[in-house]
Amino acid sequence: MSGYIGTRCMICSEKFTSADDVVVCPECGTPYHRDCYEKEGKCVNSVLHKTGGSWKPSYDTGSDGSENRAVTCRFCGNTNPPLTLFCRRCGMPVSTIRNENDMADQTSGGVNINENADAYNRNFNGGVQMNPFLINFSDPLCGFDPEEQLDGVKMSELGDFVGTNTHYYLPIFKRFKETKRSASWNFCSALFPELYFSYRKMPLAALVAIIIRQITQLPQYIMFLSQSVGLGRLSEAAASVDIKSAAFQGLYMLCSAMMYAFMFTAGIFGNKLYYSSAVKKIKRTKESADPRMPRDMLRGSIIGKGGTSGLWLTLFICLAALPMLILFYSQMIPMMSGGA
Repeated sequence: MSGYIGTRCMICSEKFTSADDVVVCPECGTPYHRDCYEKEGKCVNSVLHKTGGSWKPSYDTGSDGSENRAVTCRFCGNTNPPLTLFCRRCGMPVSTIRNENDMADQTSGGVNINENADAYNRNFNGGVQMNPFLINFSDPLCGFDPEEQLDGVKMSELGDFVGTNTHYYLPIFKRFKETKRSASWNFCSALFPELYFSYRKMPLAALVAIIIRQITQLPQYIMFLSQSVGLGRLSEAAASVDIKSAAFQGLYMLCSAMMYAFMFTAGIFGNKLYYSSAVKKIKRTKESADPRMPRDMLRGSIIGKGGTSGLWLTLFICLAALPMLILFYSQMIPMMSGGA
């Protein structure tokens, strides 16, 4: 009887109490007041009879229409407190979770999702735990718990550090923690690693990236210089290289392969590198801060250390373009001198 108290009779819509005489349908288990069942003469829960499911309790709702009970997210398995709007782990709206759970209760052969989310995943997903990391775009923290710890820093601190585009980065950072993996994909980091790293205030990584790019472009510079005139010793040195030889062509292909491999690696691990940099800088900022510093000032320091930098981006754009500008300018000088 205790399993029915607080739920409602489908015929009279009144809640069951400990004093009620309750009977259940022998096929689906739906409970009724004895008088209601005898008056109707049959079970009215036609949905369960059609699907072959079993009745599960659905409790009363609060004054604002949300259920006064914890709800277990079927997507990530996290148990959320009553009146929560979004799952605190994956950000899925609780209203969607409740709707999915109600459907599952009637079609999963008697598995109650609110009691056993893993059992639902075994019944419906071939034993694979579903975890889509859906997010709440109305919240800069994506619906995640601000106090949740990721490698020693709070989710709110990571959100302050990232600043812009938290809806992209925070779910990825959380996935790093949940899956213990370092790989993800970042197109900007793959196509322009030196510019991405500089924009996200990682100048050392940007410097390494630009050095690798310039080294792998040396065969192209040699080919350009060998076909140029009036550049003095640079042209003479480049002209002495047989760019049609098998050795040079092999070097050209090797450097190209190295560049593409580096870009691919930067695309795969760029987010992880940024995450590690964020965690390190946040910890360093907190360690160096005065313990008596107000919370708002500490937050301001974290925000200042993070975010993006147009100045660093401009500097590395100039550094990346500098070799080609020098070559182009050197090529133009003889032409302008000859015309004069």
